[in-house]
Amino acid sequence: MPASIEDVALAANVSTATVSRALRGLPNVSDRTRAKVARAAEQLNYAPSRSAAALASGRCRSIGIVTPSIARWFFSLAIEGAADALRAAGYDALLYCIPDATTPRTQFDPEVLRQRADAMIVASLSLIPSEMEALRSLEVPVTFISLAQPGFGFVGIDDTEAARQATHHLIALGHQHIAHLGGRRADTAPTAPTARRRAGWRATLLAAGLEAPDEYDHAGDFSALSGYRNTCAILDDHPEVTAVFAASDEMAIGAIQALHERRLEPGRHLSVVGIDGHLFDEVVGLTSVEQPVRAQGAQAARMLLDTLDGEPTPDYVLFPTTLVQRSSTAAPRR
Repeated sequence: MPASIEDVALAANVSTATVSRALRGLPNVSDRTRAKVARAAEQLNYAPSRSAAALASGRCRSIGIVTPSIARWFFSLAIEGAADALRAAGYDALLYCIPDATTPRTQFDPEVLRQRADAMIVASLSLIPSEMEALRSLEVPVTFISLAQPGFGFVGIDDTEAARQATHHLIALGHQHIAHLGGRRADTAPTAPTARRRAGWRATLLAAGLEAPDEYDHAGDFSALSGYRNTCAILDDHPEVTAVFAASDEMAIGAIQALHERRLEPGRHLSVVGIDGHLFDEVVGLTSVEQPVRAQGAQAARMLLDTLDGEPTPDYVLFPTTLVQRSSTAAPRR
């Protein structure tokens, strides 16, 4: 008969809960106890049975991840971080994609995840009241990434501060006419990254005594294509603009492509800064306010796992951002 978790707990002289936490690599277990549990499990040739654990706990041992995109860089990296943390804990990630490119977008029906997921992660998706009510009716722990919702856990960054960092960097270099490549103006939720980053750009300019006219504020969809198109419009209509703050690195990369097509040099003819820390930033020389996206996904997963285990967990976690300057930003040409 194979060894059980109770056998390991007895051999290590600890509780079954401690065995579970030690073998899953969770915190609040001393190194000495963790080593003792690992030694006992190895000696007993203990292998946890997922099906038995699910039957005993009444859990599915899966976490639902709801996202508007799988292909986009931010979402894929956040999903990857969450999935890695879940896998280490013996949980599966159940992916549910709701594309939001159409208006109106596909409505989210949480019922499809009932009795299929023990908890849920929602990545940067703004839910309408009826969707929020349906989500609450599932009565499972939920954590949001990037876009906070009242009454639920949250992991993200201070979007207003990230925009301030980017805009202040351009002002400090001497730029006075700074355009903004942002998300859709329909994203007006106070906690939406789109609204916060737009507000951070405007407030930083006004605090420095500079203007933030509406014609400098170009709405897009955080994609490289929208950054490319809006930068072309800025170059055509506003030759006085010497710098662009893009609310995502993908839009900033699109802006750099627009410059290259016109034989203009980023940083020399137009400074460009973004937010994210995209994998391509170093390749294209993009100055960016970097955020740890993979770590945010992992943190969201760990918060839910701790909640399911009855462990204390924070409701609101903000990760720091860091501005990394590269060749795409420089002082304006005289």
